[in-house]
Amino acid sequence: MKNFILFIYLGSILASAISAFIFRKGLRSRKLSALVPYLALVFLQELGLFFYLRQFPSASTGIVYNIYSPVTLLIFGYIYYRLPFNTRLNKLIVILAAVYMLVVLVSYNFLTSIFVLNSRLSVLAGFFITCYGILFLLNYFGLDNSGEEKFWRPLLIMTIGIVIFYPVIGISFAFHKQLLAYEATFYGLKLYQIIPQVMSIFLYGSFSYTFYLCKKIS
Repeated sequence: MKNFILFIYLGSILASAISAFIFRKGLRSRKLSALVPYLALVFLQELGLFFYLRQFPSASTGIVYNIYSPVTLLIFGYIYYRLPFNTRLNKLIVILAAVYMLVVLVSYNFLTSIFVLNSRLSVLAGFFITCYGILFLLNYFGLDNSGEEKFWRPLLIMTIGIVIFYPVIGISFAFHKQLLAYEATFYGLKLYQIIPQVMSIFLYGSFSYTFYLCKKIS
């Protein structure tokens, strides 16, 4: 069961990366081009970690996710910043990104090691990305042009995936140490692993559907 979910998880990332590449022209017109290399790198990251942990099961992957979180926040900040109907909130997007990067720099220089997973920073990144999504939704539902609303509809699917995904895994990250210490499981599956994987299948599935809609809705 564990391996089945893991392969579905990896497959969902690969499918979204392939979809992003196939429908890249539609992504370009909707300011989503950054997701093409991003998703490819995420897949290579997760595949590399899969083989690495098979060789070294007790090894820490903290540094990987400590880097992944700020990169992800910057990618989505960049995407939402470039949307034409989001411009009046661009200053807030920049402020949130700047605050997060400042907290990251202070934390890893003075408070914690970058080699140990910092679940608080992961939760904070997810919270800010969710804020980006909510800002998008507020602006999207405020559109009064039906043609414009239809054109940007694919991003609605992606954003709904984001605002559901990050709060759920935020709970998992917030209690990561406790779940790890008590070896909390569900039908033999470790909760701190299975929750992010199952939710990621949902998230990357929403990405793939978004990319398809970018091609379908012209």
